[in-house]
Amino acid sequence: MIPRTRLVIAVVLIAAILIVAGLAFIWFSLTRPGAPPGPNPAVTLSPVQTGLNWPVALAFASDGRVFYAEKNTGAIRIIENGALLPTPFFTLPNTSGPIASERGLLGLALDPGFPASPWVYAYQTYNDAANASTYNRIVRVRASGDTGISFSVILRMPNLSSATNHNGGVIAFSPDGKLWAVVGENADPNLSQDHMSLLGKVLRMNSDGSAAAGNPFYGSLSWENRVYTYGHRNMFGLAWHPVTGRAYVTENGPNCNDEVNLLTAGSNYGWGPSETCASPPLPPLNTNRDGPSPVLPIRYWGIPTIAPTNAAFYTGSLLPQSRNDLILGAYNDNRLRDLQLTTDGTGVVSETVLLTAPAAILDVEMGRDGFLWLTTPTTIYRLVAAATTTSVGAVFTIAGLSGIAIPSGETADARQASSAPVASYSPVPSRKP
Repeated sequence: MIPRTRLVIAVVLIAAILIVAGLAFIWFSLTRPGAPPGPNPAVTLSPVQTGLNWPVALAFASDGRVFYAEKNTGAIRIIENGALLPTPFFTLPNTSGPIASERGLLGLALDPGFPASPWVYAYQTYNDAANASTYNRIVRVRASGDTGISFSVILRMPNLSSATNHNGGVIAFSPDGKLWAVVGENADPNLSQDHMSLLGKVLRMNSDGSAAAGNPFYGSLSWENRVYTYGHRNMFGLAWHPVTGRAYVTENGPNCNDEVNLLTAGSNYGWGPSETCASPPLPPLNTNRDGPSPVLPIRYWGIPTIAPTNAAFYTGSLLPQSRNDLILGAYNDNRLRDLQLTTDGTGVVSETVLLTAPAAILDVEMGRDGFLWLTTPTTIYRLVAAATTTSVGAVFTIAGLSGIAIPSGETADARQASSAPVASYSPVPSRKP
């Protein structure tokens, strides 16, 4: 065997030993007791289903099925074993949801005991043609296998004006099993401060739509008893911290001051007829100054706005640095943002842009598979580790961790995401209505 061939074999063997040793070191570093979390890998979006019609809300069943709501058609559909079932689970009649408006089938939730408790909940803008009115309502559909067999209305909201925006629509069950709904003010700031109106509020209910005991105004004759918080404009996100159990909402401002709000029972979040994007007062007080003792957001985006959509607390293993962070989507700039909160959850430490989606982000949810899911107007995605590429060296990926064997001493950035201080802003396209 010629000396050059022996040298090549020796180099290959040494490289292989170094790669194995490096993998072993990474595994030991990340799994040994008391080890700090490793870096987040670069991430990308992996399509689950494409060519869809505005999948605005996702819901995950314990048996692995994924339910989603089509905003404009009123259809609730199922993905099972990776395949979209050809027949919708159920289509709610008379859904008022043209693409250019914020009306439609807007929210979806499964009973906490589903499928043993066979209820699927939906928030729908209903066109009541017989009575020449349109209003939002929450309905409960009875499931039998992959089919909805009947439904009932558990909450009818007030008639809507000609304004087709500010409907809210996200519904979800809280850790204590109560049904929550975020409701917009139908483009009338006065309703946010109206104690007897459901509009411009966060609602907390029993699963039959009745007011939940323990609500801050429960039993009051001067308050709508379902109200948990008030003084809201229009919300598209709702999530509970996995450690503290406290609720957070994302809220769209006018042409300024999009927000993340930490909810406290009975509190006023300040939206009302005095709102303005002008100063004084300085933001965010200029859009949060109506009613008693307004609570200010823990994070806001001034000008330009981002139109935050739904949000979820990250509890997966792919992003160890983001554990228990609030991950939210945006309609205006398509960005998926990671907000690291303070230990007590009352403030924001940092904001990181994980990636920019191909289109506006509608929903963000933690799946039962441990992955973060999100939707755009045509596609449902999962957030996965990206393949790491470099001009030299060998690429390896293991257990969601990416690494590179680089004999020349070069290094690769594992996070691949841009971080920004919480006061920074970035240009965005035109805003959601």
